[in-house]
Amino acid sequence: MAALGCANTAWAVDGGVVAAGAGAIKTQGNKTTISQSSDKMIVNWKNFNIGKEQSVIVNQPGATSAVLNRVTTADATQIDGVLKANGRVFVVNPAGVVFGKSAKVDVGSLVASTLDVTDQQFMDGGKLGLNGSRNINLFSRGGEGKVTNNGQLTAQESVILLGTQAANYGTILAKDVRLGAANGVAMQMNDSGFGVMLGRQAQNALAANYGVIAAKGGDVNLSAAATGAMLATVVQNTGTIEATSASSGKGGSITLGSELDGKIGVGGRLTADKAIRIVASPMAYVDSPFDASTQPDGGYYGLTGHDITVESGAKLHAAIGDVRIDTAGGNVSTNGQIDAGSAAISADRGIVATNGGINADRVSLTGGVIDINAPIRAGSRVDVSADGDVNQHADVKATTGSVNVAGINIIQADGVKTSGDTSVSLISRSVRPNTVTTGQIRVANVTGTTININGGDITLAGDLKADNDIAVRSLRGSIPCQGEICIAVMQGGHLVQTGNVTSRNGNVTLNAATTVSQQPSSLTKAGNDVTLKAFDVQTGRIQAGNKIAVDAYAAHIGGKLTAREISLPANTENTDDNIRIKAKSANL
Repeated sequence: MAALGCANTAWAVDGGVVAAGAGAIKTQGNKTTISQSSDKMIVNWKNFNIGKEQSVIVNQPGATSAVLNRVTTADATQIDGVLKANGRVFVVNPAGVVFGKSAKVDVGSLVASTLDVTDQQFMDGGKLGLNGSRNINLFSRGGEGKVTNNGQLTAQESVILLGTQAANYGTILAKDVRLGAANGVAMQMNDSGFGVMLGRQAQNALAANYGVIAAKGGDVNLSAAATGAMLATVVQNTGTIEATSASSGKGGSITLGSELDGKIGVGGRLTADKAIRIVASPMAYVDSPFDASTQPDGGYYGLTGHDITVESGAKLHAAIGDVRIDTAGGNVSTNGQIDAGSAAISADRGIVATNGGINADRVSLTGGVIDINAPIRAGSRVDVSADGDVNQHADVKATTGSVNVAGINIIQADGVKTSGDTSVSLISRSVRPNTVTTGQIRVANVTGTTININGGDITLAGDLKADNDIAVRSLRGSIPCQGEICIAVMQGGHLVQTGNVTSRNGNVTLNAATTVSQQPSSLTKAGNDVTLKAFDVQTGRIQAGNKIAVDAYAAHIGGKLTAREISLPANTENTDDNIRIKAKSANL
């Protein structure tokens, strides 16, 4: 059954023809009513424009019923008035779909797209894929249109904006919200909602939010599949995104994803009860859901991800969930504030720079180089792991757990504090595989129940304080030879102490392959034993509740040693009054 709207452009829409399914279209004054009698229906329009004083009302059999409104002419669709429906409404126009500032949409679900779909797939509910799911393949007809919202879009279920560029400047309120930028999309449509997976990449792709997106009890996803956009930002947020709880269930997640090319820029506010995911990574579709006509080669797409920037002033909040920021081949710079149940930031082979504060129960930083330039406050755990250097210019704290830092060189700036309620571990990785550790560690102020430091050359420039054992091990390693004939170069193994080292109830062990050098004014103090071991040892002031042992080929006593028992090598240089043996009951 087909019916035509009046051709007068003063009315809401023009030239509607029911191409599949059953229904009727009636225009009276500024109101157009679409009455759908089949579960799915397709209407081809000359235009689907809705003026500021106009309205389109869609009456559908049920909440999961769907109508496809396809515009067949070359002009973009402009919606400035009211669009209402009790089910799912698709608006497809390759030339673009624009919702103006006065637009008010209230539907079961909305899909606004510059990508088209075949009549058969839409009416069949999708094509059966290899994994048993049914996918509707949306593909580009060569149009360069954009999907843009400046008004208010409200849906009981989902709002989905798809095209080479999809941007929100207005307000979107729905259970699930997805903005996707690509030239091909696989969409699952079933009674429980929609699933969207991007396919063929688009030139100048952009998925952006500059307004407000609120998903109550569901998810928000902004993603772009871009090609040739290595230096461009393809996913951008400067507005507000919320994925929080609804009365019917738990809150959802926020995902910002760049696939293949392009950067991600994160500003504004992101709030999620469950999770925030910001990922720049290659696509990997082994089992491609796309038709050969729309995605001919299948398989893997892309090799590397690109930069992710959390802008200054941005706030990412997932109070009981997690924040994950991950790029497969770029750099990550966080300049805003992150508050989460857990926070994981990773840049494979790239630089991670934390220039904004991080508060979370668990914090994980992984990258080629890691620069900590703002405070990290964690509960149970902080893990920092770099393939290269770790540069710490701000405090790191785990109030109930441990801090673990690993890198080739670990450099802590003067005055920086690192504290773990249970333990602090600073470990220098091997410069090259299968070699002994030779990296440098410069330690500022460290506090923990236990402290463990392993490296090549180590400088204790600040104060170390622990309730139990403190162990510092300075190793000497060789750089591997290149070629058949070479001379191994040894380096590392020097431990220099200019600050104070104090273990309240445990042992202090300073072990170096070459030298231990304590400044005369530095204090090393342990409730139990103090052990210094190296080829050459120069001591400062040492106090031990039980025993001081200096194991060296040569030793120079530069400060007073006080303990119940003191053991020194035969080759020891000393001055008068530097050795003091205390009775068992005496206080140090």
